[in-house]
Amino acid sequence: MLIQSNLWLAAQELANIQMKYAESGRTLNEAALCGAKDFVEWQHYPINDLVDEVSGYEFYYHAHSADEMVDGEHGHFHLFKRCGHGFHHLIGIALNQQGLPVRLFTTNQWVTGEKFVSAQSVIAHLRDFDMAIKGRMGPIARWISALTKLYFIDMEKLILSRDQKISELKIELGDLESALDSKSHHVLTESKIDLLDQLSQHLLPEN
Repeated sequence: MLIQSNLWLAAQELANIQMKYAESGRTLNEAALCGAKDFVEWQHYPINDLVDEVSGYEFYYHAHSADEMVDGEHGHFHLFKRCGHGFHHLIGIALNQQGLPVRLFTTNQWVTGEKFVSAQSVIAHLRDFDMAIKGRMGPIARWISALTKLYFIDMEKLILSRDQKISELKIELGDLESALDSKSHHVLTESKIDLLDQLSQHLLPEN
């Protein structure tokens, strides 16, 4: 259960990391490029993804071709959980040009090549998301971990709605395999978010 103190800690972690990047003259999305000079469409940053071998959690940052990107967005993170020989997509987090998260989304199975599992399994993995990474990507990993705490309820709703969308597609297209492989359905559910507003709710004292 998400208690207020945990939300406050997550909000504080996010604010501190964003502030440190701002003070250094960098944005979060610039930091996510892992020192790369050019941001190449579709390429993963870091190239081999960032994996916590202990927890099995993983993420990478990338962008699609310009004609497929949402206006005003720079790129997005994909979060995963590795289990045995497979992996599950947990949530997508899109950033704007200023390095602020502006949208959360779920994707269809074919998009990442994941092993599709039920919403309940995805939510359970997301609830425990935490990556202990050292080095230049450490702050990014902590930022993502904190964001999954601060926006857990929003992410949970999107994942549950994802399964509802898949059920509808299964009826429409005839079977589950067709639904999961439908190239006409890339993003299944999504919602806009406002981090600054969320931080103000949890960090500023009430009047």
